Formats: sequence, C-alpha cells, structure tokens
Amino acid sequence: MAMIETKGRILTKGKAEGTIIGTNVPLSFWGGFNPATGVVVDRHHPLCGVSLANHILVLPKGRGSCSGSGVLLDATVSGHAPSAILLAETDEIVALGGIVAEEIFSMQLPIIVLDEAPFEQALLASTACIEEDGIVMLRY
Repeated sequence: MAMIETKGRILTKGKAEGTIIGTNVPLSFWGGFNPATGVVVDRHHPLCGVSLANHILVLPKGRGSCSGSGVLLDATVSGHAPSAILLAETDEIVALGGIVAEEIFSMQLPIIVLDEAPFEQALLASTACIEEDGIVMLRY
C-alpha cells in the first residue's frame, strides 16, 4: 500500500483516521447535509445519498449560508459529522463549526487546509490519518 505524508494548515486541531470520501464540488452544510444522519441530501451534489459520518471528507470548500457552521456543529455533537475535513482553501464557515464544537463541547473535528497538489492527492487516496500537528498521511 503506497503512502504519502503531507502537512496542512490547521483550522481546528484533532486526530482522526478513516476512509476518504472526496469531491471537487463544494457542499453547503445548510440544506445540503442532514446533521441527524450524516447524509448528503443536496439532490444536485455528486455525493447525494452518501453518509459522511465517521469518514474523512475531502472537500474544496463549503458553499453557502453562514448557518452551515451550526449544522456542522449539530452533526458533531450528535456523532454524525465527518471524522475530519480536508479542504483546498480556508473556509471560515466550516471552521467555525469545528471551533465551537471544541470550545463549548470539548469535541474535536480536525479541519485542515491542504495545498493544491496534496489536495488532489487526497481526492485519490483511500484512507487518511490526521495528526494533531497537521500531518496528513494518505494511503492508496
């Protein structure tokens, strides 16, 4: 099994490991994701019907409403959030969901921003391991 190690920019700390679910299409957590089930419900998104719960989500960025951070927080508290999110660019709305989960509920949702080449590699990987220091191990 091939493995690549990269370091990303930490938006929220944490450790996670799991299967990757990736997309090049931004996702709106508000209206496009059910926090009670962890399933993408946006009928126009390529991940529609897919559960993100307990997977590493590789996503270029979020899309849409600032209330998406509350939806991500709700999913984190209910145990239906991704175990980590790897982004292609900084997204304050997505990050806020992880920040509030940590500050209020002491729950970690690692959110890491990767440079372009590592992000593209993450989309192709099958699993990832994320460390507290922002190191991301991608396995193929």
